[in-house]
Amino acid sequence: MGIVREPIIVRPHDSLLHIVKIMTMEYVPKLIVGDENGNPLGIITQKDVLKFISKMGNRELDSVYASEVMRKDIVTVTSDIEPLEAAQIMIEKKQPMLIVTSDSGKILGMIIKSDLSQYYASLIKGVQKISEYMSKNPVIIDDNSTIHTALDLMLSNDISRLIVVSNGKIVGTITTTDLLYLTPVLKMKNVDVKVKEVMTPTIVIMDEYEDLSYAAKLMANRKVKGLPVVGVTGELKGIVTTTDIVRALTDEKIRKYLLELKLYTTTF
Repeated sequence: MGIVREPIIVRPHDSLLHIVKIMTMEYVPKLIVGDENGNPLGIITQKDVLKFISKMGNRELDSVYASEVMRKDIVTVTSDIEPLEAAQIMIEKKQPMLIVTSDSGKILGMIIKSDLSQYYASLIKGVQKISEYMSKNPVIIDDNSTIHTALDLMLSNDISRLIVVSNGKIVGTITTTDLLYLTPVLKMKNVDVKVKEVMTPTIVIMDEYEDLSYAAKLMANRKVKGLPVVGVTGELKGIVTTTDIVRALTDEKIRKYLLELKLYTTTF
């Protein structure tokens, strides 16, 4: 399957309000900032938006330019890049996305972690366990905490989701996507919205000894980027995310598995 998706491009002088509308209404987690000639200038993620909002004071969203919010440490690749190479670059350079460009440097597409996670889900099975790659000691938040507390925890830990608990029991998750819908409220420090009012109730919880490909399939099918992981007695052990799946793709075992799969399928 292909790992390159259609690019979502905004201009440097587009407003932050416009960016938030695109991300929420079209369910787009990341954008490319490009000039009028189709050259990439930067990228904007949901986390970048929320980080800016947390520090913007009394400014209105329509007075902020994309160029103020974007990160400029972009990485460009060609359209023929192999999935394992893309995974390696993302992990080594700590990039949330790769911009696919032509030989002349024009934007052709983009690759995000969900694309590589879907690639993993489509081809790999029985190679790695969730326990090998899950993120341990996940950050949790009580369901009675406020969304401002949730935002502070995400930004201080540089993560995009929190596991929500109530009386020690997992009851849901809250993500940057959930918070982005509440952008006007986040600017109002004196308004207390509880996490339990906006969280996504937990429907799927993974066992730490499940096949990692099963987690990748569930995330792809349910269009989520992280799932809580529990041990045999139900205690919280970690969280498995699309970042963890991308990291798993860099394992030499995967390269050998895919080579053997290719040899087998071409033989028959």
